[in-house]
Amino acid sequence: MRKPEILAPAGNMETLETACLYGADAVYLGVKGPFNLRARAKNFTIEELERALDLAHSMGVKVYLTLNTFPRERQLDKIRRIISAAADMKVDAFIISDLGLFRLARSLAPHIPIHISTQANTVNSASVNAWAELGAQRIILARELNQKEIAEIRAKTNIELEIFVHGSVCISISGRCLISNYLAGRDANQGFCAQACRWEYALVERSNPEEFMPVVEQDGFTYLYNSRDLCLLPVMDKVMRLSMDGLKIEGRGKTALYVATTVYVYRKARDTWIEDPGNFEVNRSWMEELTKISNRGYFTGFFEKEHPTGGVAYDLNGYIQNYHLAAKVLGSDGRSTIFEARNPLVEGMEMEWLPADSGYKRFILKNPVVDGVKTRYIKPNQVFRLVVPFKPRKGELIRKAYSEKDRMKQKEGFEKGKKIA
Repeated sequence: MRKPEILAPAGNMETLETACLYGADAVYLGVKGPFNLRARAKNFTIEELERALDLAHSMGVKVYLTLNTFPRERQLDKIRRIISAAADMKVDAFIISDLGLFRLARSLAPHIPIHISTQANTVNSASVNAWAELGAQRIILARELNQKEIAEIRAKTNIELEIFVHGSVCISISGRCLISNYLAGRDANQGFCAQACRWEYALVERSNPEEFMPVVEQDGFTYLYNSRDLCLLPVMDKVMRLSMDGLKIEGRGKTALYVATTVYVYRKARDTWIEDPGNFEVNRSWMEELTKISNRGYFTGFFEKEHPTGGVAYDLNGYIQNYHLAAKVLGSDGRSTIFEARNPLVEGMEMEWLPADSGYKRFILKNPVVDGVKTRYIKPNQVFRLVVPFKPRKGELIRKAYSEKDRMKQKEGFEKGKKIA
C-alpha cells in the first residue's frame, strides 16, 4: 500500500510555514522571475529559498522547486544559475516541463531528482516510460485524465506518479494557453496569466460597439470559460485506490488560510483511509471545511468521466468566500496568547481557532489588549494579547465568517474588476 505525499503550494514564506505546520509532506515553490507558472505570486529569492529549505527540512518536509515554464533563449543563462544554486542547497526535486530544461538540470545537477510537470501533458504510459528512461523520478499526470486512464497508466509503469486533487483548473490543455497573451499581453506560459478565462463576456454587434448583448443573462454578462475548482475529496476512496505517490493541492497564489485548510483536510482523509480502507467514508465536516475557503464552486474535473458536465460556472461573479483570516498566533507570554491581526476585528466577534491536528474550535473575542491597553477595535497588522480557553501553537490561524458588510465590499470589488484575496 502506497502512502501518497500531500503536496502543498507555497507562494511565500508564510504559506510555506503554514503548510509545514498543518501537516504537508512536501511543498512546491518557485523563485522570483518568469521561471515558474505563478510568477505573480510573491515567490522566493535565492536567499529566501535557502531559509525555506532549512525550515522545511527541520520539520521533515520536502521542498520541490518549480521550473515549469517554457523558457525563451534569453532566459537560459539565468536558469542555469538557479539550477546550480538550488542544487547546492539540496532542494529535494525540480519540477520541469521543457525537454531542454530537463537536459540542463540533468547535466548541471545529476543528483537532484526531476519531476515532470503537469504542463508536459503526460496522458499515456508510453510517455511516462519515455520520461523514466530519460531519468525522471516522478510524473505529474495531466489533469485531463479520468480514473480509468490513471489506473491503466499505473499498471503499466513503475515510476512515481502524482495527480492534482484540489484547486483551480485551466480551460486549456494542461494549462498551455495563449488567451492571456492576446487579450492582456501577459504570457501564461511564462507564469503571468491574466486569467482571461474568468472575465465577463458578452456579444457585440460591429455597428453598435457600445451595446452588449448577453449570451446568458447574469447582470448583463456571462462567464463563458469560468471553470469551477477541482475537488476530489468526494471520491477520495477511488483516488487512494490508484496507488499514487503524490496528491497535489493547487494554489501558490492563495492565502495561508487556504493552505492550512486544504492540507489539513486532505491529510486527514488520506490518513483515515489508510487506517481502515474497507470502512472509509468522507466525513461531512471535511467538505464543510473546504466550503469555507475561497473557491469558485467545486466539481471532480475529468476524474469520474472523460466528458464532465457542470464544470463551468456560467453565473458565478468572482469567488465564493465565506471566511477570511482574522489573526495568526505569534506565541504566548504564559498567561495570554499573542496574535497578529490580519483583518479588522471588533470585541464580541465570534472567531474560530484552527488547530493543526484537530477540528476548529469557536470562541468569542473578549478583552483584547493592544500595547498594554484594553481595546474594542483592532486594526489589521496590530499585535494584540488575548486570554483564550485553549493553547494554540505558534503559527496557527484564527478565522472569522464574512459579515454582510464584508460581502457588500466584496461584491463592489468584483464589480470594479478587482480580486479580493
